[in-house]
Amino acid sequence: MGKLTARGVGALKEPGRYADGDGLYLFIDSGGRKYWQLRYMLAGRRRDMAIGPERRYSLAQAREEAMRAKLGLSRGIDPLDARKEEERSTRTFAEAAKLVHAANAKGWRIGKHQDQWLTTLENHAFPVLGNKPVAKIERADVVAVLAPIWLQIPETARRVRQRIGVVIDWAVGSGIREHGIDMRLVTRALPRQSKATGHFAAMHFNDVPVFLKALTFSTAAPKVRAAIEMMILTASRPGNIRMMAWDEIDLDRAVWTIPKEKMKTDEPHSVPLAPRALELLGMMHDLRKKDAMLVFHVAGSDKPMSLDTMRMTLRRLGYDATAHGFRSSFKEWSLDADWPDHLSEAALAHTDPSKTRKAYARSDLLEKRKPMMEAWAHFVMGNVSASPLKKANR
Repeated sequence: MGKLTARGVGALKEPGRYADGDGLYLFIDSGGRKYWQLRYMLAGRRRDMAIGPERRYSLAQAREEAMRAKLGLSRGIDPLDARKEEERSTRTFAEAAKLVHAANAKGWRIGKHQDQWLTTLENHAFPVLGNKPVAKIERADVVAVLAPIWLQIPETARRVRQRIGVVIDWAVGSGIREHGIDMRLVTRALPRQSKATGHFAAMHFNDVPVFLKALTFSTAAPKVRAAIEMMILTASRPGNIRMMAWDEIDLDRAVWTIPKEKMKTDEPHSVPLAPRALELLGMMHDLRKKDAMLVFHVAGSDKPMSLDTMRMTLRRLGYDATAHGFRSSFKEWSLDADWPDHLSEAALAHTDPSKTRKAYARSDLLEKRKPMMEAWAHFVMGNVSASPLKKANR
């Protein structure tokens, strides 16, 4: 080595390859960018290994990296393989989670999973595990992530546990870790959760007008209040409300059409919008970030509102019901008000278990559902005035 000098490297401008000796080269591309590269022979084959850009590696540092690679080569270690192994062993949990998410997201039929899967880890796992090498994460680390939320938000905690397990298993399969983590032992290290009923906690339909009035006069952000109210008025799933897009809404027809990619049924779903729902959309349009696609986006970005935001709003108002549970409230109300069962089932976008009925029921009953949804909106609003939300937006 020694053909190049630090001053000479700085003066070189012409695109090409410049040898320093012993396999180390300075490469200058057509744009004038400079890179260090090591060329070596292994088992009769020539291999090139990029060391890095000249702005990051001085001549002395490039020579040091080349020398380290050559020493490994003298012991039969391929520098490129060694680098890959080092990259794998130092890959952080956050990097691994993003790779797993990218590999699986396209295969998820329901679009909300693409967002929620990584978001739950970002919110709850990354603060503890994000910068830690995935190869070094132990059972106690997972317990540390779950302990603060295990009893507070049990369903989310279980999802976080499962998703951490997926990332760990991926790391094992990729050769980054030798062993997985037994999530059963993680669970045993945590307090016992109350038994789940298998259903979302729901509010009795007679309590919904009282809740809505409390929500209207609460200190929650206007956009959060509007999202929860819209969810109640449309009897929609929280995920569909969070991902509601402006191009899905036909204001002239007063219809919101959810594309099949966002539906569990894998079929598009039309939702009639009551007058109050249209009023809420008008308010959200006034708050809309320029060119934002989502109706209920996070302030300053086009990211969807967090499900935890909606859940915590209910909690602060003293209600144990889940956001999803309002669909059950709507169903109970519809039965009590003697609306035909098939209409409320269509409103909830439930799949008819009878293949025969499903084959003949080609209509989504949109026109027949409109008066039912308007009656539901009239019921839940009671004597609640829209003015508090309007004033908050001004």
